[in-house]
Amino acid sequence: MASHSLYILYFQGSYSVTLNGENIIKSDDSNFLVKDYPFTAKQQKQQVKTIYIVRHAEKGTDCSSGTCIEGLSNKGNERANKLANWMMNNGIVDEITHVFATHKRRTYLTVLPVAEMANVDVQRFPSVGSDDNDEVEKLEEEASICPTVRAIKSTTMGSTIIMSTHRSAIYGILSNGYNDDNDSCIGLGLDTSNSDNFPKDDEGKLDSGYSDLWKISIDANGKPSLEERLILDFDLD
Repeated sequence: MASHSLYILYFQGSYSVTLNGENIIKSDDSNFLVKDYPFTAKQQKQQVKTIYIVRHAEKGTDCSSGTCIEGLSNKGNERANKLANWMMNNGIVDEITHVFATHKRRTYLTVLPVAEMANVDVQRFPSVGSDDNDEVEKLEEEASICPTVRAIKSTTMGSTIIMSTHRSAIYGILSNGYNDDNDSCIGLGLDTSNSDNFPKDDEGKLDSGYSDLWKISIDANGKPSLEERLILDFDLD
């Protein structure tokens, strides 16, 4: 992240300066001068939104209630738990302000362990009822693109989001958006043309497994940047 500074020009007399609710300068200096006050790491973080985005973990079928519904496989549940532990060990969990998933249970279950660690509710887009078998579950994966984009854009600067989505939706969210008879939107505008960072199949969908994690930042002007792409090759049973 680029370093930023706050330049203060002041005259004779007592004064104080508050930035983002933090009293950063207080003085009785009587001189006329300009001072350079570099932003702290905390103040720099308040100038951006940070998004961690993953594909859902391996899906499976859950028949434990007597009725079979979509969920994660044993390997998928293990991956979701290891993702949460990885985020905790890397100091990310304490920064999380929002946890997003789609209407599909597999994305919800992928980020649920992280949400529980962060004590943050999972928000699902499109929203579903209290019943995981709600009719909205039957919508196509792409139906999540525009509601998710709007939710990201509505968060305040300084937010940190962990989000699970689908291989058919991720580039629509990050880049060009979506358009059909039911909904349309402009995506976040990230350049995803670099196939090393954003692998695609012939249909333009994500062409990789379940180990990718992208860290995206969005500045105060709404400009997105790729901070890093990580391959989290967890040792799964």
